[in-house]
Amino acid sequence: MPKISVIIPCYNVGPFIDRCLSSVMAQSIGVEGLEIICVDDASTDNTWDCLRAWEGRYPDNMILIQRKVNHRQGAARNLGLQHATAPWVAFVDADDWLEPDYLERLYAPATQFPCDVVSCGLRLDKSDSLAYFDQGRGRQGEDQYIVVDSKNMTQELFERKLLGSGPVAKLLRRGLLVDSHVLFPECLAYEDHYWIPLLYIYTRRAYVVGENLYHYYMNPASTIHLKNEDYHMDWVTVQLMKWADYGKRGLWEEYREMLEGDALYDAAGFVKTLILRYDKPPYSFFQLESELIRQQVPDYRPNRYASTFAEIARLFLEALYSSVNREDFKRIVDEVRKYYGQA
Repeated sequence: MPKISVIIPCYNVGPFIDRCLSSVMAQSIGVEGLEIICVDDASTDNTWDCLRAWEGRYPDNMILIQRKVNHRQGAARNLGLQHATAPWVAFVDADDWLEPDYLERLYAPATQFPCDVVSCGLRLDKSDSLAYFDQGRGRQGEDQYIVVDSKNMTQELFERKLLGSGPVAKLLRRGLLVDSHVLFPECLAYEDHYWIPLLYIYTRRAYVVGENLYHYYMNPASTIHLKNEDYHMDWVTVQLMKWADYGKRGLWEEYREMLEGDALYDAAGFVKTLILRYDKPPYSFFQLESELIRQQVPDYRPNRYASTFAEIARLFLEALYSSVNREDFKRIVDEVRKYYGQA
């Protein structure tokens, strides 16, 4: 039985998948202990041919799944999880890559302590080749084992984002994801916004490795960077889905302030995306977000999480909770673009 199922969603990643899989196959933990599940999400380039070539080299370690219709990363990860048989799961994005001891460093604490999650640091990387960190790959802090035995501990873990902000750079106990239904929304972008709060809420024991072991590729053609795409409005759809899900799970009652803080952070983030990812940001989209967030959180000011936001995010919140007309919105757009150097 494999130790770890490595799940890699793949969509038109022909230029990157060889680098990613090279780093996976070179893991010091040994490829014989890995189950590598690649889900080709209806690619239109040579991704599938690349995957088949790797399967030919490692037929005992690779599971390839090809979808005929694209359902986005969330669905690909969910499908990979359905096929996973190892007790531990690692999500890896196909344009990213791993330090040679990544899985070994994460797996060791999982065998020494009761864990739901083992996480590490990641570093943004613009390299076009398979380049590893030098001696100074850096630390996010000291290693630490965390027992989450109270609501306050859950809130502290979430507020400090000790497990990171997305599905990568982690080793996850498969049973936690399956039993607590910590899954991704499908056919939508920004699926990680839905997933990460649930991970924090259901995690009871975690180990944080202080080193940066994951290379997060700065891909200018990635989903979050492309402009004027309809899927940026998926952000709002994901917000509504997660809020409804919290109600079904009974989480609002127990974690009200924390989840409202997350809702406020999402709202501010959407305004930033709206301004920076549309050449002509639609005022109606801003108004829609303003209406939705004020319905969910009538007053943001008492929320202690909001007070920790960066100044620009607090300015977004102030705008969302004010009477902003079209001319006001245009001025905000101009000021924000100057702030981010896009004027």
